[in-house]
Amino acid sequence: MKIFENKKLQEKYYLEILDNGLKVYLMPKNEFHKTYAIFSTKYGSRDIEFIPLGQKDYLKTPEGIAHFLEHKLFENEDGTDASNIFASLGADVNAFTTNYQTAYLFSTTSDVKENIELLLNFVQKPYFNKDGIERERGIIEQELLMYLDQPQNIQYYGILKALYKQNNIRNEIGGTVESIKEINEDLLYTCYNTFYHPSNMVLAIVGKFDKDEILRLIKENQSKKEFPKPTSIERKYHLEDETVNQKNSFIDMNVTSPKVSVGLKFPSEKNQPKDFLRKFTSLEILIDIYFDESSLYYEEMMNRNIINNSFEYALYYDLTYGHLLINVDSENPEIFIEKIKEIIDKIKHNDIEIKDFERFKKLYLSRAIRRFNSLEYIANSMVEADFDNLTIFDSIEVLEAITIDDVKEQRKYFNLESVATFTIFPRKEKNSQV
Repeated sequence: MKIFENKKLQEKYYLEILDNGLKVYLMPKNEFHKTYAIFSTKYGSRDIEFIPLGQKDYLKTPEGIAHFLEHKLFENEDGTDASNIFASLGADVNAFTTNYQTAYLFSTTSDVKENIELLLNFVQKPYFNKDGIERERGIIEQELLMYLDQPQNIQYYGILKALYKQNNIRNEIGGTVESIKEINEDLLYTCYNTFYHPSNMVLAIVGKFDKDEILRLIKENQSKKEFPKPTSIERKYHLEDETVNQKNSFIDMNVTSPKVSVGLKFPSEKNQPKDFLRKFTSLEILIDIYFDESSLYYEEMMNRNIINNSFEYALYYDLTYGHLLINVDSENPEIFIEKIKEIIDKIKHNDIEIKDFERFKKLYLSRAIRRFNSLEYIANSMVEADFDNLTIFDSIEVLEAITIDDVKEQRKYFNLESVATFTIFPRKEKNSQV
């Protein structure tokens, strides 16, 4: 068993890699009354082109199949729903699909061992049949149609399609009404058998439990199941440079005021895990210096009514894509866009004051330490760190080592040529004739 420890935080956790390749992370925190567990596979909406287990050629699957598979796994062969069984054991259960993972999770204050067994068993015993697939297709189709009426969803994927030409980040996690029609029993089993092998999965448990007892339980559970020999999964991703797909795009919807997105695209680059983490954190600090509520630029935009309380921004960065999104509801989209472009240009050419850098570095450190009071944050971070070949303590160690020069280095990515915009305008009513 491997131990990871940070003496400053007075925190440590354990890793056991089982014979079948499953990575089990355990962090007992017996001062809590709750236990949280997450069972995740490194398989998300971006993984639609891959070589299936036991085959030699790439297969391209329909968009949304990872999300579809997540839904279907809750249905047991006897017709029961795993969610109801968790509820009978007093646990809150959920699942989610992102572009890079599918995760199943629960939190509970009782029957920890029974809930862990249930989590392992329902995820590792798939059952798909035609009738069940058709029922689920109808449910997800209604869900997708509902999203078409949600401006926030249209806005998010609209700006992604403006930024990216081929990268799968531009595709909706749930797929489309057309793409899910292509999903069938054979495809679901192909994806499951390829991506749900224990060697491609992580189980993280944090909270009130005895680690030795829980580890024995997990080992016994896994020893009763048979899995193929672990193999690496060949996946195909469409990496892109900083060139955007479409500079300016827009649509009309039933909204009361225009909704504007400005996106800045970063090129895909190969980085070692800690270098990637350093780059991401440096970008976060640089962006906050200019767009945080405490910045002069934010204050200026508020005072000039360029932005309002709907203003938001977020950095999305991964080994396969990277972008900054800035959104607002505004009656003057053109003024907002021009102001954001002006700030991006200033980021590119202006220097950074040491006091601003040090202020945000301290803020980030305090925030990172406070997050260790959250069981959910710790367990989810274990999964994400494992997928990136990192530990949950690396983010703090990297942050402590970051210098102002690291932040200044990221200014090179703030190019106006890498900016795209997407705007939703209110739909104009046609004049009725009497």
